[in-house]
Amino acid sequence: MALRVALNATPLAAPLTGIGNYIVHLGAALAARSEVDLYSFYGGRWANDAPSSVAAGVGTSLARRFRQVIKPVVPFMRNFMWARQGMLFRRGVDRHRIELYHEPNYVSFVTDVPIVTTIHDLSWLRYPETHPRDRVQWLEHAVPRTLTRAAAILVDSEFIRKEVLATFGVDASRIHAVPLGVAHAFRPRNALTTASSLRTLGLAHGHYLLTVGTIEPRKNVGHVLDAYGRLPAALRERYPLVIAGAGGWRARSLERQLQALASRGEIRFLGRVSNEDLPCLYAGAGAFLFPSLYEGFGLPPLEAMASGVPVLMSDRASMPEIAGDAAMLIDPEQPERTAVCLEAILEDSAQRAAMIERGLRRAAIYTWETCAGRTLDVYRDVLQAVA
Repeated sequence: MALRVALNATPLAAPLTGIGNYIVHLGAALAARSEVDLYSFYGGRWANDAPSSVAAGVGTSLARRFRQVIKPVVPFMRNFMWARQGMLFRRGVDRHRIELYHEPNYVSFVTDVPIVTTIHDLSWLRYPETHPRDRVQWLEHAVPRTLTRAAAILVDSEFIRKEVLATFGVDASRIHAVPLGVAHAFRPRNALTTASSLRTLGLAHGHYLLTVGTIEPRKNVGHVLDAYGRLPAALRERYPLVIAGAGGWRARSLERQLQALASRGEIRFLGRVSNEDLPCLYAGAGAFLFPSLYEGFGLPPLEAMASGVPVLMSDRASMPEIAGDAAMLIDPEQPERTAVCLEAILEDSAQRAAMIERGLRRAAIYTWETCAGRTLDVYRDVLQAVA
C-alpha cells in the first residue's frame, strides 16, 4: 500500500525560486513512484497530485490579495496567516489520513504525524542583511522549534549538514544530506534548437557570457561586472555579458545599476526569464559565472554544466562539494583573478572542451529521481522508527 505523504506546496503561490523548484521537481519525482500517494497543500486547499505552481496560483490568489491589503496595517500578519494555514493543514492531515508530512521550506506546521523538514541553507544566520528583518526574526524563532519536533532533517549538501550540526546541536543521526537534481530540460543544444529563444532575447548562440540567479547582495553580481570590465575590449565585443534573474531583497539599487549599464549597451540585463527560454539561454552561453558568497547547494552551475557550458564558480560554502573537478573555482573577492580565468577559458578551445566534458559527467550524477529515492528512504526510516 502506498505511503500517504503531505507536501507543503504553499510557497508555489509566489514566483518560482530555488525552493519553489525544489517543491515542483521533488514532488513530481515522488508522485511518479508507486510507493508514494502524494497530497499537496496550497495554504487552504489540498490536491492528491504532484505540486504545481499553476494550481497554487488558482488556489491562493484571494489569500495573496488579502496579504497585500492587510500587510501595512497588521504587523503580525505572518503569524496570523501561519496560524490559519496550520489549522487548515491539520484538518486535511486527518481527513486524508496522512502518514507523514514533509515540510520543504524550513518551518513546519505542528501536527501529530511524523515530520520531515528540509533546511536548504543558513543564509538568514550567515548573511542576515540579505533577508527582510521580519523573515530573519521569524526563522530565528521558528527553525529551532521545527528541528526539535522533526523526526528527520534533510539538507541539500554535506556542508549544510555540518553547519546545522554545529549551529543547533541536533542529533547527527536525524540529519541526512540529500543532494538536489537537475531537470531534464537542461541539456546541450545546438544553434538551431536555441535559435527561436535566443532570437527573441537578441542573442547569438555561443557568443555571450551568462550569470543566473536572484538579484541580491549574496549573489555577488558586482564581482561579475568588475571581472567582465577587466577583459580585453575585443573579448567583450565578442562575448557580451548577460545577467538573468528576478529581483530579490534589497536589490533595488543593484537593479537600477544593471538597467543603467544595459541602457548604455554595456551588458544585457534580462530580469526573470521564462521557464521555456531558460534552458536555451543556458545552452547558448559561451561560459557561465557564479561567484555567490554563500549557497547551500547552488543549482545554476549544475544546470549550466548539464547544458554543455564551461562553468566558473565560487570556492565558498557548499560549492566546491557540488562542483567536484568539473568547474573552475574562483575567489569571489578577487575579480582580477576571475577575469584572467575567464579569458583563459574563452581563448583555449581545448580547455573549454575538457571542462564541458567533465561538467556533463558531473551534472549527470544529480537527478531528481535520485533525490526522490533518497528522500523516500528517509521517509521509510522515520516510519519504521515510530512503528
